[in-house]
Amino acid sequence: MVKPTTPAYRRRTLLSSIGIGTAVGLAGCLGGDESEPEDTDDETADNGNGDDTDGDGDGDLELEEAASFPDDQECAVCSMTAADHPDWNAQAVHADGHREYFCSSGCLAAYYAAPEEFGGPDSEIEGVWVTDFETGELIDGTDASFVRVTDPDHVDDIMMRNPTPFADRADAEAFVDEFDAYDEDDIITLEEFDMELAELYRSQFFGDDDGHGHNHNLSAV
Repeated sequence: MVKPTTPAYRRRTLLSSIGIGTAVGLAGCLGGDESEPEDTDDETADNGNGDDTDGDGDGDLELEEAASFPDDQECAVCSMTAADHPDWNAQAVHADGHREYFCSSGCLAAYYAAPEEFGGPDSEIEGVWVTDFETGELIDGTDASFVRVTDPDHVDDIMMRNPTPFADRADAEAFVDEFDAYDEDDIITLEEFDMELAELYRSQFFGDDDGHGHNHNLSAV
């Protein structure tokens, strides 16, 4: 499917990059004798998906912050590289510290409804961040308003259709006012991300085509 070259709704300004909540590992001497070996203990280091590898709870701070998108991390749902799509990407972190990245809010919606379908742990999702349609900034998904967009011609976005995120509900209402196809009932919150919504946006990835609940045929989008 070819994307529309001129979106019906104005496109936000492209941002060069998003670098929010970068976790930095600190190492060094804590005042010990110089004859003692330098402390290089990194047991609490991130394992690549934001996990707290020693399980002692020191990763709790990470649950409250968005992380930088790793350059090579695939979207947990569609397997595209999440960092390659900074205007649309999203992420979620579980209570155990496990973090997943997504190319878009539509893939996030699929994962949020059924993380077990995409290799997610048996742990509650504690934090969600999405890219605001107006500003291109990563925002707290738990406070965001989403427009349940169903027509791929209304937004020139990745994967053609996504629940479109706004930090400010007034911006979501202004978006809805642009189209006869939507009304305020189409403005939803993260709590309303259920299987019906997941299958609306990413039904092609709910299956057993590759043995892991993934079907990478994007022609169904």
